[in-house]
Amino acid sequence: MRYHRRPCVYAQGKLPTTLRPYDDEDTDDFNKTISMRRPETITTFSDKRATQDRRGQSQSRILFITVVVIAILYLAKPVCVPIALAILFAFLLTPIVSLLERTPLRRTGAIVLSLGLIVTGLGFGGWWLYQQFNEVAKDFTDAATSAKIDQKLRFLKRSPGGTIDRLEKTLARVTEATADKQEKADIKVRVIPDRKDFAGRYKTLAPTVELIAAAFLVVVLVFFLLQDREQMRDKMLRLAGRAHLTVTTQAIGETSDRISRYLLTIALLNLGFGTLIGFGLSLLKVPHAPLWGVMAGLFRFVPYVGAVLSAALPTFLSIAVFPNWYVPLAVMGLFILTDQLIGGFVEPIVVGHRVGVSPIALLVSAIFWGWLWGPVGLLLATPISVCLTVGGEFIPALRIFSIMFGAEDPLEGYLSFYNRLLLRDRTGAIAIADRHAESDTMEEMFSDLFIPTLTFAQEELDRKRITPANDHFIKDVIRELIIRYGDRNAGVVDSERHIVAVSVAGERLSLGTLMLTQLLREEGFSIDYFTDLPDAELLSFISEVMPEAVFVSCTNPDHLQAGHGLLQLLAASFPDLMIVAGGSAFAGDRAKTLAAGATYVPSTLTEAKEDFLTRRKAARKKSSRSLTFSGTRFRVPPSA
Repeated sequence: MRYHRRPCVYAQGKLPTTLRPYDDEDTDDFNKTISMRRPETITTFSDKRATQDRRGQSQSRILFITVVVIAILYLAKPVCVPIALAILFAFLLTPIVSLLERTPLRRTGAIVLSLGLIVTGLGFGGWWLYQQFNEVAKDFTDAATSAKIDQKLRFLKRSPGGTIDRLEKTLARVTEATADKQEKADIKVRVIPDRKDFAGRYKTLAPTVELIAAAFLVVVLVFFLLQDREQMRDKMLRLAGRAHLTVTTQAIGETSDRISRYLLTIALLNLGFGTLIGFGLSLLKVPHAPLWGVMAGLFRFVPYVGAVLSAALPTFLSIAVFPNWYVPLAVMGLFILTDQLIGGFVEPIVVGHRVGVSPIALLVSAIFWGWLWGPVGLLLATPISVCLTVGGEFIPALRIFSIMFGAEDPLEGYLSFYNRLLLRDRTGAIAIADRHAESDTMEEMFSDLFIPTLTFAQEELDRKRITPANDHFIKDVIRELIIRYGDRNAGVVDSERHIVAVSVAGERLSLGTLMLTQLLREEGFSIDYFTDLPDAELLSFISEVMPEAVFVSCTNPDHLQAGHGLLQLLAASFPDLMIVAGGSAFAGDRAKTLAAGATYVPSTLTEAKEDFLTRRKAARKKSSRSLTFSGTRFRVPPSA
């Protein structure tokens, strides 16, 4: 509803929290009230054209470099994959080697011991996995000949004409149509032994030889990366140059430490996930439970879908082996609950938000690296994403990955808040403000969120990039939030600390004045707000209440003369009263405002609060009786 031209009072700090439709008289030029405007830069058409040309060339260059890099990574897969694996293992082993270096083993012994344990474990693990999968294949073969699968299929197609029944009939018709019913003549077959030359034998053994060579290359690279890691760091510092020595040193140290600890923590969490899965499947008496635990821990390196993929084989095996449906359902429930426990509870506590990668980025990364490098790419997707995200925080060339992959809001707090308001997303804007309110004080939220948003909106309005309707909507929502947080954080009211806030006729209180009064309510002040109150009633109210200060607000320059008249009236009627003049109109002509009778005109929110509390010590005492305004009548409480 619109404000009407009639006396209206909100007693003891109580303001309406409903939004008012766009008011053409809401001309609070906020950047003149409690902030400073950024200087406008004058640009010519030729400057804009040159800037656009440079931007277009830069984007074309980035696109060309991206295509070339992807092509190199795809074509050079036999070389890039071992290097990527070596870097990954180097990051994983760096914390362990750093601990073992303090023992008599020193660096070389620590590296040899770590690599020996890793290689031995992977070798025995690969042999064990091979044996286990052979046993799994036999179990599936035996289950296929048993009647347990038939029993479950009959359970699914108990109703005639069901989906399973129709599917079987369709497959039978296809088989009959494609069957070759013609009798074929007997053909004598003679088996000729295959005589392979050296080239044929090499083609047969080549995959195995390449795999062994790649594994050996990875081990050697990891050894030298760990052995000469300080030298590698110094070479990177040399490339950065002397001018960037300090920043590059801090960036490399912070990046390598965070990535190493993060990857090691994730590896330990996946180990715990696999252990829980193996133990749970053992309790359910699922065959080869240790194998499924190991596979679950490995597959969980694939983000989000790894746990689902690892649950497929044990679930199918339990369907084939067990006569009922309880065990397969229990297997699926075990995987779901364990993944939720590790991913939703333990991982946020242990890992925290030190390295945050968004879920969408992880999924896209898994798809991309899986397409590029196959199964190895799926395992490397998460570590590579983490490396690029953390590296982008320190290396300008990789900043795009920090922005696109990061879990944090890519926009600054107030820009995200402004974006929601510009989209008329009132719920989203309030949610952002509530998140700030959980961690910041009300004064910090006003200074870091509301004031920058209002200033930026005013600048965009001056450039005619937003409409007055957008500007009014932004101010209305922020006005509502100021009142809401003021009511939420109001302190215990002190009857001896009373303030009156009034706006010039035809206006609402300026947002700066409203913020300042809400901060004073937090200090225990009692605030009475008046809008469109006749001068006679205002003077009568002040003479009876004798507040410590009166806040007068004027935002429309057309009302500046009336505002100065109100200041002169208050100064003449109450010479000792502190009069605080707020609003963009008063701030735009500070000298005349002070000459009209204002005690001072606030500049910034924090300074205004501190200045008021300092000046308050010299204010006169209140009378022993207080008077408030309720509805349309004066009410005088009886004397105590």
